[in-house]
Amino acid sequence: MLSHPYSLELSRPNFTGGSLQPLLGKSEAHLWLQTVPPLEKLLPQLDFLSPEERRRAERLQLPADRCRFLAGRLGLRSLLSRYSGIPPQAIPLDHSSTGKPYWRDPPLPLQFNLSHSHERVLIGLRWQYRIGVDLEWVRPVLRWQRIAQRYFSAAEQVRLANCPAPERDALFFQMWTQKEALLKGTGRGLAGSAALGEDSRWVTLPLQVAGGYVAAVALEIRKDGEEAPAVRLYEDVDG
Repeated sequence: MLSHPYSLELSRPNFTGGSLQPLLGKSEAHLWLQTVPPLEKLLPQLDFLSPEERRRAERLQLPADRCRFLAGRLGLRSLLSRYSGIPPQAIPLDHSSTGKPYWRDPPLPLQFNLSHSHERVLIGLRWQYRIGVDLEWVRPVLRWQRIAQRYFSAAEQVRLANCPAPERDALFFQMWTQKEALLKGTGRGLAGSAALGEDSRWVTLPLQVAGGYVAAVALEIRKDGEEAPAVRLYEDVDG
């Protein structure tokens, strides 16, 4: 896992429909930050989901959890449809044992990942190379020492301990999102974090997103010395 200079652009594009595929360059990663809409706006789109996705949504008892899940899956399908030209309901999404969604037998080498927290959803896409994203709403972490001891390195634990208390929650989530984005990009769950170390095949970048949130993106780099792709962040674009 390496920190790396990179190009980040914040955009508010106004697309009028059709495929977005030509707009995603081979040396780019596109990130989409969207607001979770109310449940009544999501319900008419349920036909776009698979039966398994609908069952997973129904098992969520809290309305806020159900909204986040539906917004994430519907937003992902909408974007995959725009980039590929394939109808959203025709995209056969599945998920790994760690919960990472993937496209079974995709006709295009489109890699993607998503994260949601509180009232926002973050979706990342790029060609061929893997990508991981994580988004967190900054909130009090009451057991930060216990969590840090389990998942963070000794140096990270010292950094947290020495951080002024009013700034500690934000720092905790900044560190957490970078770790989680890499784990999601590689397809490992938190159980794999203990073996997580420096990896020249990945670049992990912090992101400046909406106020009250922190985020990170992890990008696979397959060649030594290869530059990280340009990262373009789009906000609040309806599918």
